[in-house]
Amino acid sequence: MNKLSFVIFIFAFCCFQSTAQSTISTDLDSLSLDQTLDEVVVTGTRYSLPLEQSGKSIYKLTEKELEQNAGKTVGDILNEVPGVHIDGNFGSPGTNQSYFVRGGRAKNTLILIDGVPLNDPSGISPFYDLRLLSVSQIQSIEVLKGGLSTLYGTGASAAVINITLKGAEKEGTEGSVDVNYGSFSTANVNASVRETLGKFNYFVSSNYSKSDGFSAALDTTQAQAFDKDGLKSQNSLLKIGYAVNEHLSIHALGAFDKFDTDYDDGAFFDAENKQLGEMLRFGLRPVFTYGKGKVELNAVYAINENDFQSSFPLNYTGRNFQLDLNNKHSLRNSVTGFWGVHVQRMAFDQDQAITFEDSKFSSVAPYASVLYQLSQELNIHAGFRYNQHSEYGSKLVYNVNPSYAFSIANASKIKFYASVATSYITPTGFQLFSLFGNPELGPEESLNYEIGVSLLNGNGLNWNAAYFTREEDNTIGFVSEFDDEGNFIGGAYQNVVMSRTVSGIETDMQYDINNKFSLSGHYTFLNAPENASDFYRIPQNKGGIALEIKPIEKALINLKYSLVGTRKIFNFGSFSEIELESYTLIDLYAQYQLLESKLKIYGSLNNVLDKDFVGVYGFTTRGRNVTVGLRYDF
Repeated sequence: MNKLSFVIFIFAFCCFQSTAQSTISTDLDSLSLDQTLDEVVVTGTRYSLPLEQSGKSIYKLTEKELEQNAGKTVGDILNEVPGVHIDGNFGSPGTNQSYFVRGGRAKNTLILIDGVPLNDPSGISPFYDLRLLSVSQIQSIEVLKGGLSTLYGTGASAAVINITLKGAEKEGTEGSVDVNYGSFSTANVNASVRETLGKFNYFVSSNYSKSDGFSAALDTTQAQAFDKDGLKSQNSLLKIGYAVNEHLSIHALGAFDKFDTDYDDGAFFDAENKQLGEMLRFGLRPVFTYGKGKVELNAVYAINENDFQSSFPLNYTGRNFQLDLNNKHSLRNSVTGFWGVHVQRMAFDQDQAITFEDSKFSSVAPYASVLYQLSQELNIHAGFRYNQHSEYGSKLVYNVNPSYAFSIANASKIKFYASVATSYITPTGFQLFSLFGNPELGPEESLNYEIGVSLLNGNGLNWNAAYFTREEDNTIGFVSEFDDEGNFIGGAYQNVVMSRTVSGIETDMQYDINNKFSLSGHYTFLNAPENASDFYRIPQNKGGIALEIKPIEKALINLKYSLVGTRKIFNFGSFSEIELESYTLIDLYAQYQLLESKLKIYGSLNNVLDKDFVGVYGFTTRGRNVTVGLRYDF
């Protein structure tokens, strides 16, 4: 790590931390000045709770905050959340992105779209491809840390990222048109309309993006210029709702997401390869409310397709059906119960290798939890989930999560919280049924502990700190087989007899100095184990500082400083470990509102100092880049 940058960062952060404290559920790099204690979050318990009553580490990005990221992708934005590291987001526009949260890999983090777990059944690892999403269609993002399989099932062993898409919640008619253009001939066009007509409402949105990009692979020879690797993407979303009566409402959605990207043959190797990725999904959600509770059914059917066009062409198609029936009920004034059943059926097809019929598997998981509010200060959330899987049998997980908040001087509150939770990750269809599959695989398991403290102040001073540890067991890995002469002859996925412990600390702060200045910062430290391979590509130190300025009523400026520490990787070219240097980035965003705030002019300058750094070994990263745009709301 660059020592000077690290010292400057730690000194600045400690100074800020001594005068400012941060709420547990805000995005630390893009906080708004109207943050209050009564902000509601839902991911941590699946109940709507004020921040001060939530006993989890939750960071929420609102629609307003998301709009202050011109020229950035979903991966770029998540990369600025404390404890989250996105690998590949600084590369060419269509680069595949991996996400790491609290030292866990993509398989340890569950992505929810409108509260529904979505991943690609055909993938080797169970993860959601962030390239399918458009920032313009997102209303909010909640990032929950820790084990939460009790509420959300498989994959929620390190974090849950709940992405809520925009809808037609508001009365009347409104819409927007957003157009921007920037470096690498990158253009984005988005248009949306939402309207409520009596008992009926709808929201429709369409987005188109394209970028000429630049070479994904790093050219070190300069003998022949590598070609550009660009990206084209489309997003279409339709949501409709109808209030049958005062108790029953029915909601439906249809969405289509597609990207077409170029990619190279690997580190330092150019090629004219293409990947076509698509997701088509339909959803139905009837909701019935009654005196003391609510019954909700959420059914979603999604089809994924990935077509790799290269010298080794591959085509995968996945099918994912999910149904979640749940009931929230107020048992008494201080006790609320939440119970339900989650059904999931998956299958995938690989050209000339495996069919849907041969690869299908399913799970049925009843679950229940209770929120006990013993007083205004003390809350206890506890629950369990019993997962019955068609291949490996059953798995029981649980969580216990107490929190205690009490008032101190000047309308401030201190909150202590802790949690113990078990989680699991089911094997994918590829790991079970592919050529190298093993139908005898069991689930990966983990045990999570967390303790934290928050200082919450309605006057704008907030601070949060948490210590966490996660013990992982029964890891699924590929075990190779070799003949007597050392030649590879095959292999299969196995539950490897090994364990891994990840621990670390997170701290963050926010200080709304006045109505013109807001300051925020965060820092995460991961305790790297003796075996460096457990932490390949993951920085041990990471942090950031942001300053938001409102010089006049209609204008806003946001300046961000980010630091990513050293990471170790394994170089297969030299068969040795390499340590990638740390790097720092400065980003600038500005906007100005016209026509009674209906028209917004905005722009961003990212990597202001044009830093040359390594994100992924053997691949390029974006230098200084600019985006300018117009948004009109009607």
